[in-house]
Amino acid sequence: MIVKRQCAVVSLGALLVLVLSANVYFVYIIVDDTAPYGSATSHVSGGKSERSRPYTLLSRGEQVAPGFYRNTTMTAAYHIEAKLASLPLKYRTISPRHGRLLQQLLEPMNKSTTVDTSQWAIAAKWVNAREVMPAWAPQLGSMLHTLCSSRILHADNALQGTQLKLILTLAGGQRAIFKPQWYSREAIIQGPVYAGKDRHNAEVAAFHLSLALGLRRCPLTVGRKLNLRRELIPVASDNLLDTFYQEGNNTCFYGVCYYCSPQDPVCAQKDVLEGALIMWLSPGKLKKLRSPWQRTYKAGVAARWELDEQYCDKVKASKLYRPDLSPRLLDLVDTALFDFLIDNGDRHHYEVFDNWSHSAVLLLDNGKSFGNPHLDHVDILAPLYQCCILRKSTWQRLRQFSGGVLGSTLGALLEHSHISPVLAAAHLRALDRRLMTTFAAVEQCFSRYGRSSVLLS
Repeated sequence: MIVKRQCAVVSLGALLVLVLSANVYFVYIIVDDTAPYGSATSHVSGGKSERSRPYTLLSRGEQVAPGFYRNTTMTAAYHIEAKLASLPLKYRTISPRHGRLLQQLLEPMNKSTTVDTSQWAIAAKWVNAREVMPAWAPQLGSMLHTLCSSRILHADNALQGTQLKLILTLAGGQRAIFKPQWYSREAIIQGPVYAGKDRHNAEVAAFHLSLALGLRRCPLTVGRKLNLRRELIPVASDNLLDTFYQEGNNTCFYGVCYYCSPQDPVCAQKDVLEGALIMWLSPGKLKKLRSPWQRTYKAGVAARWELDEQYCDKVKASKLYRPDLSPRLLDLVDTALFDFLIDNGDRHHYEVFDNWSHSAVLLLDNGKSFGNPHLDHVDILAPLYQCCILRKSTWQRLRQFSGGVLGSTLGALLEHSHISPVLAAAHLRALDRRLMTTFAAVEQCFSRYGRSSVLLS
């Protein structure tokens, strides 16, 4: 009997050590940016592993393919879809506050015909720990026009990241990132949610959507058409200039970056190349952190958040993500909502200001958005439906777009763009569909935990 008791004690002790070790490991992979990717192999019957794919929630009766791995995403998607079918009428009714909000959004967007480089100093003063521009910015239209029209003093390869982009220095010393056009407006990107090259128009649309949603953490972005021979080649660095060549009547270049090569150039229409110009956030030093909801990008390997129903509890075990100690987790939920609406499933890392405490999560690098308007990857919402917390202010802003007016609101904002039309109509319609799914996800959280526990100040 004594031996049995000793064995039982030893077994319980070993189990306790195993559980504690697992929890410590979870926290380690969540907060340590140098740690290996947190992953686990998913299996189907017969012992064969299968890639863990995002469940695509459609409203057209499409069925899940046989053999699809049933992970936490599948579970959440089924609950959200059921809630979607019974949403209260208020979500399908236009908010009485929407008209006033639309007027406030459009008022500062009027195009200016004056190029005023003194605007750069104003933009620099806008930036603080929690936002890159204020709620009311009457100079915004003038500033966007100046960004779109200022003379280029110098052009070089932007070596950050993996894709082709340029760093431009504008008159007055302002720097900006230029992402070239690869696709037409009507192109539909097939494959996983992170497939394809960056979409320049997605960067422009994402900036304007951030304004509409009150998430003022996206750097100022405009569409701009560059005459390569007149504006760029005369001021290009030698390394960039070496990659230019002529293909028929079109001027082409391939730049210098991780994936850049002579076999994959970008070509202008004759000499004119359209792209997105993104203002450099000069006042702040950026720090990059691994997202707790990062994908593995590996066939046959699922991330831990795709397998563990209690994953958010492990995230909150870190002080960085405890809602009572830091705004970071609520920022990530805001970001997940934003990314789901624009269909950006590629935010494997996120950036914050390193020189300010409690910095907001910045909405940078949105080029993998608006790829396929017919698919809704509900797993992008994982921080929301796993943690079931949301800022009350974010929820109140979302509710002002009830009744299917988010797409038309973004469309009205984008009419002021220098490369209008920015998005195909199907992408604007997709925004309204995805917002209804977001409402269903939040309602599901209300059902589980109560409204007061979900909405936080």
